[in-house]
Amino acid sequence: MALVCFPFKKEDVDVVMRNVKTAAQHPRVRMVLLVGASENETYVEIDARLPALGAQCDVPIVQMTQLRLGALREGKGDGMNTALLYFLRAHEYDELFGEPVVSEPLERIHFYDADIESFNSSWITKAEEAADMEYDVIRHYFPRSSTDAQITWQITKVGFSLLFPLSVLPWVQQPLGGELCLTRRCVDVLVSDERVMRQSDWGIDTLYTFVCAQAGMNMIEVYVPEGKLHALYGGLRDLFNMLIECFAALQGLQKCSIRAESVHRIASAEPVPNSVTSKIGYNIEKSLVLLSENWTPRQEELLHVLFPERVAAGLIACRDWPQYSFMDEATWVECYQVLLANFEFGDSDWHELIFKLWVSRVLNYTMRHVIRGYDTAMNELRHMVQDIQQKSAIELIKARREAQGCSPRVLASEQDKMRRVPSELSLFSDEYSSSFKTQAVPGIMNHAT
Repeated sequence: MALVCFPFKKEDVDVVMRNVKTAAQHPRVRMVLLVGASENETYVEIDARLPALGAQCDVPIVQMTQLRLGALREGKGDGMNTALLYFLRAHEYDELFGEPVVSEPLERIHFYDADIESFNSSWITKAEEAADMEYDVIRHYFPRSSTDAQITWQITKVGFSLLFPLSVLPWVQQPLGGELCLTRRCVDVLVSDERVMRQSDWGIDTLYTFVCAQAGMNMIEVYVPEGKLHALYGGLRDLFNMLIECFAALQGLQKCSIRAESVHRIASAEPVPNSVTSKIGYNIEKSLVLLSENWTPRQEELLHVLFPERVAAGLIACRDWPQYSFMDEATWVECYQVLLANFEFGDSDWHELIFKLWVSRVLNYTMRHVIRGYDTAMNELRHMVQDIQQKSAIELIKARREAQGCSPRVLASEQDKMRRVPSELSLFSDEYSSSFKTQAVPGIMNHAT
């Protein structure tokens, strides 16, 4: 028996109600849960329309506002964690949620963004069929616009490849995806983890992905060929909070270890439809001016002290005219490592600085690769991540051998034994973080104050 949850904030109510009806009429769904960020206009209108929809469906449809559970900004994390707790307790009386809604414990919970215009019953079916094969985590992945998902590519996938190159994490297609299905076993793991329950903001997707991998949950990614059609953003400023919170969540994991083995399968992709390949994910003109905004003397000082001089010169010049040619892939990785070591969550200057660095990276990628076509652009993103992962993996394997006293001509059986565990260390773990950073970012970290 499955519960389908639609977290929402401000949405097109017609789209939400259509998606709720689709889920409620699916034969594998036992109930539908809507979790609102607040009792706003969307919430009130949904509430008024639910009785009529409920009369057409045979399963309960419940709407509630999210609980305040976490320690960070109140946001998506509180909504998803509220749903996890409700899922575990829906069959019994609970002080938080009241009377039971179902008679037996629910087995699986699905999450889908409420604003997906292309959502249909096959999304649920694919996840349920995968769960029948005893996967703990079923993630949906789909074709994306070449200019969409730039936090996923430039922040999360780069970070996972740098920090945990031998784990399953770099291979996850869409680690920030909000479309997934979790078994009860997996939910128990998540709600018992303090890091997950305190992550009330946009960083929740990073934590779900990481903790599931760390716990050795078996994962499969199912392909949705029609793509996720939803309202895209305007200028990149719309993603400011998401960028900051996703990076901060990943930065907080950099000294964690992943020792568990897990199965990870990826369903085959299909040809990408024109509706995806032709779409531009953000407003380029609005984004160009962002590089000249909200500068302070301290931001300039941080650039000169901590970052390569070509980055400092290039970014500061943007106060007068937008520049981005300096922020190629290699330079971005250098900057990323400096950010991992020095970024301060909650510091407004650091927030603005990482935002400007990321905007320059996205614009560089757009103007160098996207203009050459969809396939070229997507291949460049994949090659960037693969190159980072390979170099980081070699560094990690070398350090692991040195720590274990292995000679370069280690026996084949010992190689197999070492590779059996995906990642015993993070590249930035205490065991050898300082030596790696010095080698990886020569001439930068020694300037830190």
